[in-house]
Amino acid sequence: MCKRAQTNVSLVLDTKEPIGILSKTVKQSEFQLLHNLLKDMAPKYGFKFTLAEYQKHKILSQNKLQFNYPHRETHCFRGYPIYGSLRQFFSTDSEYILHLDCDMIFYEALGFSWIQEGVRIMENNEDILCVLPKGGPSTKDGTLHQGNTEYKLDDKRGLYLFKNFTSRHYLIHRERFLSLLPLEPLWLSWREPIKSRLFGNGKMLCWEAMVEHALKESDMWRADLITEQAWSLHPGDRTEDFYKLLPQILDSVKRNEFPEKQRGHFDLRLNEWKHFLN
Repeated sequence: MCKRAQTNVSLVLDTKEPIGILSKTVKQSEFQLLHNLLKDMAPKYGFKFTLAEYQKHKILSQNKLQFNYPHRETHCFRGYPIYGSLRQFFSTDSEYILHLDCDMIFYEALGFSWIQEGVRIMENNEDILCVLPKGGPSTKDGTLHQGNTEYKLDDKRGLYLFKNFTSRHYLIHRERFLSLLPLEPLWLSWREPIKSRLFGNGKMLCWEAMVEHALKESDMWRADLITEQAWSLHPGDRTEDFYKLLPQILDSVKRNEFPEKQRGHFDLRLNEWKHFLN
């Protein structure tokens, strides 16, 4: 997918000890083992391999840019990176940044590049902050199963428009994002900013919540492509059954084959996949 769009790939490994809810709910690999595996894989698969390191002066400097105050926090209360999420915007001067969490699953039709299509859309529309493939394969009537998340249908441009932001995957216009800074820090409770000032360990909400807050205040949108030529899935259910089925799921997604009840859903519906594959 990235080769087709002629995109340089840089894999970033967080060096900080996992904290928060994610450290308890997600099985953690031994750091040195993972580091060595990725280092060996990098030349074969053609990606740059970098470490997200934590130097105090850089954290304070970038958080001053991000929040208009040199907060010392680097991760949200769940353990997702805050400092690391902004870091990529200053590690390159590229006009566009493609960010993918390592667990995302994508379908892309042969001969089509949703990344190139996203760049074309942002080149022609100044009100689009970022572009994503739509969540899940298409429903028959084109509707999305988004829970309480509101969206607009823009038939003229072939887009679903959101004021919602996800940090799991996005192709984003770098300068438009930087125009949103400084972000307003959002906290788990009223006590947390006090803890932050005193001890540097206040519990912040996740980075995507703060970007979403800024997006809602702006005149820009997140845009998901309406096209059936690309879609994405997020696997939230990391049970043993999921890992057993993962190779088959990936093969099916490559062929654009999926359970009917997966249509319109961004989150992978594991029970439906069990019935579909067995």
